[in-house]
Amino acid sequence: MNVKNLNDNPEGLNSCLKLIENSFNYPTEHSYKEDFSLLFHENNLKNCFFLESEEGPVATLFTLPRILKYKSIELPVLFLGGISVKDEARGAGLFRTLLETILMLNQDCAFFFLWSDLSQLYEKFNFFEFGLIEEIDFTNQESSDLLPLTAEDYMELKRLYENVHEINLLPKRSPDDWEILKSSNVISKGKDNKSNSDNFYLCNKGFDLQGICHERHPSKAPLLKGKVNWNLLQDNPDGNKVLRYMGFIRLGNIDLISGFVSQVTNNRIKIQETSGSKMTISFDNEIFEMEAKDFIQGLWGPGKIHEWVGLVPDIMVYGFDSI
Repeated sequence: MNVKNLNDNPEGLNSCLKLIENSFNYPTEHSYKEDFSLLFHENNLKNCFFLESEEGPVATLFTLPRILKYKSIELPVLFLGGISVKDEARGAGLFRTLLETILMLNQDCAFFFLWSDLSQLYEKFNFFEFGLIEEIDFTNQESSDLLPLTAEDYMELKRLYENVHEINLLPKRSPDDWEILKSSNVISKGKDNKSNSDNFYLCNKGFDLQGICHERHPSKAPLLKGKVNWNLLQDNPDGNKVLRYMGFIRLGNIDLISGFVSQVTNNRIKIQETSGSKMTISFDNEIFEMEAKDFIQGLWGPGKIHEWVGLVPDIMVYGFDSI
């Protein structure tokens, strides 16, 4: 079977969507294509891959190139989503075939990201859980009503989002991304009608994030009543919080990662050498040997290395951007 993409083979779109929705147990009232509309922009179809047999698609892996930005630093990365394998084809290495293809095609990406609850499966492919999000449950309180956003509101929301780049490493949203966000009918967008300040909220996301406020601006905006609120933890947890992982991350282009880490830490942390999953790291000129998983989680959690806390910006991927 050959690896194909939806740009060259648009006739495969509906069959791929059916395979994905069956794999994810999607209810009929929701659409994967609408819920993850960033993947299906016409300019991104070349990055949506699948394997096809005589009966149609048997495996899919859709990707989305993004730029992560922190201050003036920009890193090319790749988001992975729409991962599915037909039941009768499981165990035949089809996901590995697709993954190896996208890794080969994207050797200039610093990181690869995906979102799943299958930790043991993806660790076999060197994807490791990273980051921590606190879940704050306000669903037992009367829901706050959100006012629709005006054109001026969107301009302010965009400005506030851009400010986050001064604090965190997060996706740089293109004009197309903002247009998709504005036109999305699966995300609830608005500002609190009970506040005199412009506090903006993004809630729900089709089948994926129902009942969740996954983005708010500014960061000091009050939590939204009637929703589960997500809040990025910037330090190790105190043990009394309800937590979930930000996602899964795999190291990519080591030269890019090394340059980034050295730059933001003023050379306090340096990648000296890598060999498979083994890494040689220097911290304040002292040499350490560690696994890639320990390096990732030492920087971004869970279980940050205490001496590294605050040296590298936390990665923040809001619900709209995740695939």
